[in-house]
Amino acid sequence: MGKEVEYQGYTIESNPHLEANWDKWRLRVFISVQHPRGIQSREFTSEFLYATEQEAHVHGIAFGQRVIDGKVDGRTVWDMKSQDRRTTPRFKVQFRTTFSTAPKLDGTGMILDLSAGGCRVESEVSLTPGLSLELRIYAPDLEWPLMVEAATVQWVSSQTFGLAFFRIAESERLRLEQVIRDQMTSPA
Repeated sequence: MGKEVEYQGYTIESNPHLEANWDKWRLRVFISVQHPRGIQSREFTSEFLYATEQEAHVHGIAFGQRVIDGKVDGRTVWDMKSQDRRTTPRFKVQFRTTFSTAPKLDGTGMILDLSAGGCRVESEVSLTPGLSLELRIYAPDLEWPLMVEAATVQWVSSQTFGLAFFRIAESERLRLEQVIRDQMTSPA
């Protein structure tokens, strides 16, 4: 069961993961904040293992506070509160995607533009704003698809819809940032 703490306008939820091979707990926290486009959330983990779930909770909350304070290298939440709708540049792409909502909807489409915070997708599947999807992005230079655990449908227009990324694992966020860097440096 997760433990939640409010800290500097963010919610830190500790939800440790039992590493069965070592019979130890890995800290895992979700940091969320209210945003004009809905709640923004990001997952953070650490390589450290703890003997008990309670110990992982305590260290997880402290870890989340350090992330919010900007004291953990390579991990940030500064962009989650931004009021600017386009906080990150979008790049025109044509990446295949699959998406699903448990348990009933599976679909495919083409990502037409991509940013660190969301994307625009063309698909024959009918969706409604507010729907939460699991998304896989098949970027050409990746060995396996990029996984977005939760993306929320922001708008729908004919066969096109916009998604805001709501929950993405830290490792996947880093892969997404690399895809975007590659787009920035690729010839037009």
